[in-house]
Amino acid sequence: MGLDIGQALVVAVKLFAIMDPFSVIPYILGIYTTYQESSQEKVSWNYLVNKISIVIIVILLIFSILGRAILDFLGLSPAALEIGGGIILVYLGIDTMGGFGQLRFLSRNIEEAIVTPIATPLIVGPGTLTALVTLSVGHSILLLIVGSMVAALLTYLTLLSAPLLVKVLGKTGTIAAGRFTAIIIAAFGVQLILGGLTLLGLIS
Repeated sequence: MGLDIGQALVVAVKLFAIMDPFSVIPYILGIYTTYQESSQEKVSWNYLVNKISIVIIVILLIFSILGRAILDFLGLSPAALEIGGGIILVYLGIDTMGGFGQLRFLSRNIEEAIVTPIATPLIVGPGTLTALVTLSVGHSILLLIVGSMVAALLTYLTLLSAPLLVKVLGKTGTIAAGRFTAIIIAAFGVQLILGGLTLLGLIS
């Protein structure tokens, strides 16, 4: 079976929107600036982004490969997963609009912050993992891997250019970009819920 590049790009865009790196840029820059000012051991922005990206890639690969196996192991129907996953994504979209109000965290150790909370759950959170498992119902592992890696690349480039984006767009503009992607997340969640209800025959 050949790889459908178009579908892979659709998956990539959905995952990128859910990871929504724009919304966490001010947060990450805040952690980075505080660490640079309070620590004698300096860390470059490129180093930080590279480490974050490695963690993101590993998590995405694991769930791209094992997503369908997890679904089968738990004995969940595609309809149940789509409805449950959709509800989570709608909630995540609303939470993102509020600026991650539930995730106020600041680590003095930048190495610890790279994994938690930056890489997960701020970027690759429950919404991303749920989306990967849900997408595994109708897509091949290869397509999910390609889509995930494209999404990871887009996230990497976004984070790498974060200082420039903040300078060009300003903090308000960067936050606004994150809010816009939150709408996409919520819309994807509603789409999943409708798809699940369709599978159950409740709507046509």
